[in-house]
Formats: sequence, structure tokens, C-alpha cells
Amino acid sequence: MTALIWDLDGTLLDSYGVIVSSLRQTLAELGMDMDGEEIRRRATEGSVSDVVRFAEAKTGRPFREIKERYSAISGGRYLEIAAIPHAAGALEQTAALGAVHFVYTHRGSTTMPVLEHLGLDRFFKEVVSSLNGFPRKPAPDALLYLMEKYRVERDRVFYVGDRTLDVDCAKNAGVRSVLYSPSGAGTADYVVRDLLEIRAVVAE
Repeated sequence: MTALIWDLDGTLLDSYGVIVSSLRQTLAELGMDMDGEEIRRRATEGSVSDVVRFAEAKTGRPFREIKERYSAISGGRYLEIAAIPHAAGALEQTAALGAVHFVYTHRGSTTMPVLEHLGLDRFFKEVVSSLNGFPRKPAPDALLYLMEKYRVERDRVFYVGDRTLDVDCAKNAGVRSVLYSPSGAGTADYVVRDLLEIRAVVAE
């Protein structure tokens, strides 16, 4: 069995606009005026939690309080999130080749609602989110859990993401990495500019 384990934000979900604007609103409420591009850079090079930790250091407000406020703002906007171009097509094409799909994401309680809203939930055998409580990426625990549960050999697993964090997570789990990068920039076992290119990766 070939398994494709997918990240969500920036990989299957075109969600960074909502993430950045929600973070910017959160920071503004704390009296921090940070440029949207700077927020995006910090969030994509690291994570939302990295931006929250930065705000915690700057304001002295508790991490949990800031994160909960961000979650409240962004959670109410999940219906604004669109799918990345060709997301459904890539899932359909690779499933036709016999691939089984899973999700491992840092997204929390809105994970299933947004997948259901976009009609993508039907593709996945299991969805692992932050609600499962695994250590955060690049720790490989969630990937190892899926491989053990479904008895998938490491050389038949691909972790698909859009950040170096995802590539490192795949490496730590001993599986192959696929980096979705429309610019073509980045280093991974496979770099794809369009999600439809993943069909060729699976068909190798």
C-alpha cells in the first residue's frame, strides 16, 4: 500500500490569507502593529505558535491567552478558506493509482469542518490534528503512529507539505518528502509546483 500523508494549511488549503489577517487582528488588539508580510514570513518559516511566542515576549501576555484569542478569531472564519488549485484532482488521481490518504496537521478544531465544507473529507482514511496531542512537527510521532496503525512500510509513505518544517518531519520519520512549492524553490525528495504533479511521484 502507498500512503500519502498530507499537511493542510498551504498544501491542500489556501488558508494563509485568513491565518495572517487573524494573527494581525490578534496582535493589533495587543497594541502590536506588525506588517502582514512579516507575519506571513514568521508563520510560514516557523508556525502560528512562533508568532504567538513573539507576541508573548513583546507584550508579557500569556501564550495561552494570545493563542486562544487567535483561535477564536480564525476559527470563526474557516468558511473563507478555499482549496489549493487542483487539490481534489490530485487526491482523486493518486487514489485511482491505489494510494491511501491521511492528514497530519497542526490545525485544531476547525480541521474537519473546513475539509467537510470543501468536500475533501471523503478522501481521507484518518485525519490527525493538534487535537490528537502528538508532539508538534518536526517530531515524527504522528507519522509513525499512522504507519504503525495501518502497517505501511516506510518506503511506501510520502509526507506532502509546503514548509521546511514538513520536510524535516518526513526526514525524522524516515519517509519521503514532497514539497509543494509553486515557485519551485526548496529542497525535498520531490518538489512540485502543481499538486497534479504528485501523480507522477506516486506512479514511479
